[in-house]
Amino acid sequence: MNTERLQQHITILKQRPAANHALLDGLQAWLIQSSLADRYRINIVRLAAELGYPLPTVLGECLYAVLAGLLDLHWDIHCPMCNTIATEFQSLNEAPSLTHCSVCVMDFTADFAERVEVTFSLNTQIENEPSPTDFFNPLAAFHPQYGLDAWYEQSVAGEADMAVGSYRFFSPITGSYGDFTVAGVPTAEVQEFHITETATGMTPATITAQPGRVRLHYTNLAAPRSLLWVVRAADADTVLDHPPPILTGLQVSHHPVFRELFSDQVLSDRERLLISSVTTLFTDITGSTRMYELLGDAVAYNIVRDHFDILFRAIEDCGGRVLKTIGDAVMASFLNNEQAMRAIADFLTQIEAYNAQRNIPEQVWLKLGVHRGPAILVTLNDRLDYFGSSVNKAARIQGLARSGELACSAEVYADATFRQVLDTVRIGDTLRQEVNLKGLQGNHTIYRTRLLSPPDEIALGAGTSPIQRFLASLGLGAR
Repeated sequence: MNTERLQQHITILKQRPAANHALLDGLQAWLIQSSLADRYRINIVRLAAELGYPLPTVLGECLYAVLAGLLDLHWDIHCPMCNTIATEFQSLNEAPSLTHCSVCVMDFTADFAERVEVTFSLNTQIENEPSPTDFFNPLAAFHPQYGLDAWYEQSVAGEADMAVGSYRFFSPITGSYGDFTVAGVPTAEVQEFHITETATGMTPATITAQPGRVRLHYTNLAAPRSLLWVVRAADADTVLDHPPPILTGLQVSHHPVFRELFSDQVLSDRERLLISSVTTLFTDITGSTRMYELLGDAVAYNIVRDHFDILFRAIEDCGGRVLKTIGDAVMASFLNNEQAMRAIADFLTQIEAYNAQRNIPEQVWLKLGVHRGPAILVTLNDRLDYFGSSVNKAARIQGLARSGELACSAEVYADATFRQVLDTVRIGDTLRQEVNLKGLQGNHTIYRTRLLSPPDEIALGAGTSPIQRFLASLGLGAR
C-alpha cells in the first residue's frame, strides 16, 4: 500500500465542505491496519460497525472517495445456492440480466435486493499488492473438503484426512445437510460411509468417524445436479446459517450521494434485474385541476413545486428514492415499510404547516397509496425505474384513497413497525376493505386511514388523474 498517496487522497477528501474529518481519519487508520483480504472487497456494513458510524454516513464518504480516486466500486453477484461470487462488474451498465454460476452449473436472474453486493477496494494506484488468488473460491470464507459433484442418480466417492472436530456435510445447491463428528482414537484404516440425498434430505443425517482417512460415497437422488461439501460446523453456522450482512445494490441505489455522483450508472436498455421486495409509494394532489382553474397556471404550478420540494426532502431524509413524477403525482420507493411511513408522517406535518399559511384554494391535499412486493429494475429515460404487478398494485391502491387518506395493502399493514408510526399520525380508525383492483386478479385487502382533515370546500377536480394516466400508459386502462 502506498501510504503517501493514501494520505494525499484523505487530505483532498477533507477539503469537501461537509466532509466528516473524524470518519476519514478512522477510515485511513483502518486501511493501514487492515489485511489485504479485508480491504480487497471492503464490507461497508462491517466497516461502519468497526468505525462506530451509521452505515449511510460511512457509505456516503466512501462514495465520495470513489469519485476522488481513493476507492474503487465493485458490484458482485452472489449465487442464490452456494453464495459464490458468480460474476462482478464495475458499473451497472455492465450488469447482466442472467448470471451463470460455474460451481452450481446453473443460470439465475440476479436479485438486486438480496444477491447483488456492493463492495469497495483501494484504487490500484494506492494498492500495490496483488489481489488474493483465492478470493473468489466458493464461499470464500472457508474451503470445503471433498467437493463431490453428482448428476441425478449418479454415485461418486472421495477421500480426505479428517481431524478431530465437528463438521457439517451439505449440498450448496439444495441446502440439505447432515452432521459429521470426528472423535476418538485415530485409526490407520480407511473408514467408509454412504450418503444418499433425496428430496427429503440426507440419509443418514449424522455420521461419526475416528480421526484418519475417511471415504465418502455420495448418491444424488434429489436434483438434476448436486454437490456434497464438508466444512467445519462453526464455519457452516457462520456462513450458511448466519451469513455476514452485506451492502446490497438496492441499498446503494437509495442513497442520495450515489444518485448525485453516479446518476449515469444505469442498466443497459435491454437488461433488467429482479428486486425480491421493495416498498412503493404513490402520492397525488386532490383537486389539482380545480386549483389550476381557480388560481391560474403560474400560481398553481408554484404550489405544486412547493409540494414537490417538501415531499422530495422528506422521502430522501427517510432513506427513500424518488423514482419519478407523473404530472403532480410522485412515485417513490423505500427499503422497508417503516421508512415509507416515516416519510409520510414527515411530509404531512410539513404540508399541514404549509396549508396553515394559505387560503383554502391554495392549500395542498394529498391521497397516498403504499404496497410492498417484487419488482423489475429497468432503465427508462436514462434513469432507474421499477415495473411489475406490485408497482401497478400500489398505483391502484392509491387510486382508492380519498383526499387526506392513506391506503395500503395487507402486506404493508401487517408490518408492526409500519403500524407503530401510522398510529402516531392517523385520525380515527383504520378501515379494512375487500376490493377488486382493475388489471389484477382476485380480491385484494386494503386498509384506509385518514391522515389529514380537508375542509368541505375541497372537491375533487374533474378529469383524469396523473396516476390514472400512468396506469393507462402501461395498457391497464383507467379506473
